[in-house]
Amino acid sequence: TPRVRLYIPATVLLLHGKENCLLDDLSQQGARVTIAAKLPSVGAGVVLNTKGLDVFGNVIWAQGVRFGIQFEEPLPLHDVVNVRHYADAHADHERALLRRNARTFVQGRPPLRSFS
Repeated sequence: TPRVRLYIPATVLLLHGKENCLLDDLSQQGARVTIAAKLPSVGAGVVLNTKGLDVFGNVIWAQGVRFGIQFEEPLPLHDVVNVRHYADAHADHERALLRRNARTFVQGRPPLRSFS
């Protein structure tokens, strides 16, 4: 099924606990995830959670820092579309935050006042 590229923060619930991750892409059938923690083994059950999405699946491949999840049941198309809309808004927010931080850095921050 068609995939949408996202690159948004998410979490995965693994056997050893909950881990932050990056949701690289999503389809009705599955997802690709990047994680800094130890990769789950192929066949392991995971729960993927991101804005408006909480879905169970199984790891079907794992390599490097990424792994693929096949969902137990296909997602409704509107769930995929909703996550895509969230990803677009998230990207706009991140760009605005980066611009604001760069502007603050260039203009210099006001000195901290001491309370002595």
